[in-house]
Amino acid sequence: MVFIYKKVIEKYINLLSPTHIKNYADSLNISINEEEADILYTFIIENYKNLLENEETIYLLKGLVRDELYNDIIKLYFESKAKYL
Repeated sequence: MVFIYKKVIEKYINLLSPTHIKNYADSLNISINEEEADILYTFIIENYKNLLENEETIYLLKGLVRDELYNDIIKLYFESKAKYL
């Protein structure tokens, strides 16, 4: 099952946009501004394969976004990884 999720992510990663990230965060009641959405977009595009394979990669976000957002992202990352991967 893990393989399927990874293939789906690889297929659709190029369709991702900062707007998708902002809308998703808003749907989860996570406060995020346009600049942070751009930062996360760039981070995801550059690191998505590593994020799928190496949990340590997520910690590279530290200092790139507000602490509150960083903590929300860490929590969401590990919840999603446990559920889907």
